[in-house]
Parts: sequence; C-alpha cells; structure tokens
Amino acid sequence: MKITLRNKFKSGKTPLLKVDEFCNHFGIPNLLVKDESKNPFGTWKDRRAELIIKKAKHEFVDKLCLITSGNAGFSLAKYAAKSNIKVVSIVDINLPSSIKEPLQEICYKVIETKLSESILKPEEVIALARENDKEVIWDVTNGFQDAYESIIREIKNDNPDYIICPIGSGEAFVGLFDGIQKLKIKTILIGVGPETSPSFADKLHTPWTPYQAKMESILAQGNRIIRLTEPEIREAYNFAKDRINCEPSSAVVFGAFSKMNFERDKKIIIINSGKGLL
Repeated sequence: MKITLRNKFKSGKTPLLKVDEFCNHFGIPNLLVKDESKNPFGTWKDRRAELIIKKAKHEFVDKLCLITSGNAGFSLAKYAAKSNIKVVSIVDINLPSSIKEPLQEICYKVIETKLSESILKPEEVIALARENDKEVIWDVTNGFQDAYESIIREIKNDNPDYIICPIGSGEAFVGLFDGIQKLKIKTILIGVGPETSPSFADKLHTPWTPYQAKMESILAQGNRIIRLTEPEIREAYNFAKDRINCEPSSAVVFGAFSKMNFERDKKIIIINSGKGLL
C-alpha cells in the first residue's frame, strides 16, 4: 500500500474544490467540495486522531482504545506511531480480513468481538484493552467532536448557505454545528446517512450513539438530517466514486440533492469525508 503523506501528518487545510461536473449535474453553480480525502491518511478522522494524540501526550496516557470499523483506528495508530502510546482497536468479529490485517500491522493490538449484538460501555472497552492496573487508558471511541470545528474555520470566509456532510455516529455533525455556532455564520447544516442499519454505507453497525440528544437539539434549530434508502445510497456512490476519492459512507452526501430542492443561487459546500486507507 503506497501512502502519500502531506505536511508531516498535519491534518486540515484541505482543498475546497469547484467541480464543474457536479455544478452542472445538480444545477448549482456555487457548489463546492471540501475534500477531506487530502488529509494525511485519507479521511476527516485524521483531524480527531491528531487532536487525540496531542491531548494524550499532554496527559501522559499509556494506551488509547476505540471501537472502529478500520479507518479511525488506523489513523490513530499512525499518529501514535512516533510516541510511546499504544493503540488498541476493537472491531467486529465479522470485519473483513482486508481491513483487519492492516490494522493488526499498525496497532498495538486488535480485539475482535460481536459489536452488532451489544453496546459496549466505555468501562467495558477499557477493560478489554487493559493489561495491568497501572496503565492510564482512554476510550476514545467518542467525545472528540471539537476536532471537526476546524473545518468550519477553514471555510467560514466562503459563507455557505448550506453545508452537507455524512452523519455517521453524529460526532462530526455535532462538531460542525458547534463550529458554525462559535463563528456565528448563517449556515444550515444537513447530515446524510442510511435509512436502515446495517447498510452498504455503514461498515460498523452499533445500535446506539451518545450524540442522539444533541442531534435532536440541532434539528430543532432549523438544521436537517436526510436518510437514504439502500438503492439511493448505491446510486449516490456510483455517481461519485469515479469523480472523487470516497467510500459509500462519504458519497451519501450526493443523495441530498434528490431529497431537497435547493435554489440555484445558493452556495453549497459538500464535505467529502474521504475514503481512508483501508
């Protein structure tokens, strides 16, 4: 696997692109793509990984553990590689070997469990990773939404009417909203995700997210979440995959245009969360 690194693993400052083909296809002249696939390891999760490692070093953490479908664990382990911090990835027992094996090569340990059948509490995640009582361990599966506020700082001067992003667990959606609020820009945030789970766009099915209450609050303030059927997700991915570096979970953003009638003169920024390296 060839890895092209940018700026010594520094995330952020990803390009904001105008793709004429997208503008013409959707009839929106001011349609831009924030291309997070240009982060060092190909995903917007690099932003959270970099932030986590910075905080963990400051607090003298010995080990980081997280539930992951691949890219978040891989990115975190890459950022931790030049430190003494160990990264333990907890994955579903049915995770494909094509993802599991690269994770095993870079992580301190990969632990397999039946994630789709139960909700692991943070203390349970830590217990799986713990090897002795003296270790300082953090569960970093959730809780780093502030890492995504930097995306808003990078595009604030463009003053978009809408930002469209993948919804995922809700972490990035919440972080983007917090960034919009802090910078006081008048932007409507639209999250897009699958209607059902497990899904073609959902590599990691877990029945719970800690961001549900906050997302409901965000929706109450005029923002929106769009859910796509499996055929709609496949259609969006088939449209996007040869035009940008994405995976099904990131390509869902293009499905928003079949669900909403955007005015032609609006400025819209789509966030391509990337494809990662796994």
